Amino acid sequence: MDLESLNWKIAAKAGEGVMSSAKLFAKACKRQGLSVFNYYEYPSLIKGGLQSGLVSAALQGATCQRRHLDLLIIFHEKFINDHLAELDENSLVIINANAFDASKYPELKTKVVAINLTKIARDQGANPLASNIAAIGLSACLFGMDLGIMGRVAVEEFAKNKEAAEKNLLVLQAAFKLAQQMVDDSSLTPFGNLINTGVDEQILVSGNEAIGLGALAAGLQFYSAYPMTPATGLLHFLAEQQNDYPIVVKHAEDEIAAINHALGASFAGVRAMTGSSGGGFALMVEALSFAGVAEIPLVVLEAVRQGPATGLPTWTSQGDLNFILGAGHGDFLRVILTPGDVQEHFVLSKLAVELAEKYQLPVLIMSDKYILETNQTMPKMLLKQENKRFSMLNDGQLGETGLTEGEYLRYKYSENGISPRSIPGQVNALQLSNSYEHDEYGFAIEDAITTKKMVDKRAAKLEALQKDLPKPLYLGSKNPEKILISFGSTINVLRDLLLDEAAAKTAVIHLPCVCPFPALELEGLLEGKNAEVFVLEGNATGQLAALIKRETNLPKLRSILRYDGRPFYSEELVEFLKNQQLNEQYRLI
Repeated sequence: MDLESLNWKIAAKAGEGVMSSAKLFAKACKRQGLSVFNYYEYPSLIKGGLQSGLVSAALQGATCQRRHLDLLIIFHEKFINDHLAELDENSLVIINANAFDASKYPELKTKVVAINLTKIARDQGANPLASNIAAIGLSACLFGMDLGIMGRVAVEEFAKNKEAAEKNLLVLQAAFKLAQQMVDDSSLTPFGNLINTGVDEQILVSGNEAIGLGALAAGLQFYSAYPMTPATGLLHFLAEQQNDYPIVVKHAEDEIAAINHALGASFAGVRAMTGSSGGGFALMVEALSFAGVAEIPLVVLEAVRQGPATGLPTWTSQGDLNFILGAGHGDFLRVILTPGDVQEHFVLSKLAVELAEKYQLPVLIMSDKYILETNQTMPKMLLKQENKRFSMLNDGQLGETGLTEGEYLRYKYSENGISPRSIPGQVNALQLSNSYEHDEYGFAIEDAITTKKMVDKRAAKLEALQKDLPKPLYLGSKNPEKILISFGSTINVLRDLLLDEAAAKTAVIHLPCVCPFPALELEGLLEGKNAEVFVLEGNATGQLAALIKRETNLPKLRSILRYDGRPFYSEELVEFLKNQQLNEQYRLI
């Protein structure tokens, strides 16, 4: 039987190699030409606790994690209770053990097979942690995957340690052979043969990596940050690129230093960026206001996790929207981009760097743990990217006594609010910037007339900016009974929802930018639609719904909220479409 999809999960204690093995399995699925979504859950512990890696792969449409599992591999029996809701009579559980007593789990409906994966690893002279590789070898057999592809992926993963790579390959092959023997004697029933298209035209990246690639494509040359989950992945990724790209990555002593390093680099003419999660971003907001008044281009990743305070450090949320909208004191223009899938993270990260320089303002990328630390397939991007500079003076505009026409005014009044920037050291174009309100030269002022002119000048950028912002995306039924509005990573789940027949009369609107808010575009998409409108978001207070109500004249909205650190699941939303019932972890208001 040909298989077009699978939903696979591995679960163990933190520190036992779950994330590496799940990514390896995801890479092998991608190599067979499938689209892949590789989602992780883990506690804020170095060792211990339950950690899992889930791989949803399909010929088409693997846009999010799925609830129902085909195959679950667990390394400790006690973890079975954590996954009962994901299993049914069609599932299979493999447990790393010599034996399993099903009578202790009366609620368990599925078949459980005990196989000593650690022994398989040791028999090949490998590290006991190679039991993860044994788990992958068993899985490859049960899904009819290409063992050659799986082997090449495993060898490449451990290429820096040739001896380990060779032993892991032996473990993989031994586990595959054992599974085949168990299939032959009917101890195991295979799921079928996963289709191999023979065409691998995608890359597998996390949201953090996609942001890094987009920023590099836009010519980013400086990144500074202090590690904070889930933004740390971007810091690590860009640090690894320093030998291949003209970029300097600074591990700052704290978040205050990080944003000020980036501002200094940007003032010097370099495209610069910083990033953190909510707690770290809270320390950056004074400097964000400085960027606003001094008109220094800056890109900031705000990687949202469940709060408040330390909250749930390794779990997801969309609860920082209000904070990001109002971060910093005083009135100043900002852009807030809210990308959905990893491809949009790449595209909007590149756009963020360009917008920051073109309009000389802070651009924030609001994302979350769910997608930033998830690996997802996307089409390969062009490896050669052309970048031009925006709103910069060049030496051709300068004569021996200054500008070829007039004198250089860093903050010169203009119809669109944009004044040309100079680079420190440019002859006869000295730039003065400080945190005070200032005149056209940059000198501090306190008079009312100049103050109003400068505030109006900065605000004037809004009209020109609008044309460059990403617009809301409408998907699904043209004549819907229900419309679901979301922002950020939730679109991954809603794309999957639309594949279900229960969503035949459902439409989805995705907002990739929430500031400046696309009021006219959103109202236009909803015009003439006689449908119930729901806003889905990962927070407890309906922050996006409140923003929509504030910015538009739309009719009554209802909110579907989740705020337990977990993402939405399409299967649970399908149940809502069918019978108006939501899982107890959701809240409908």
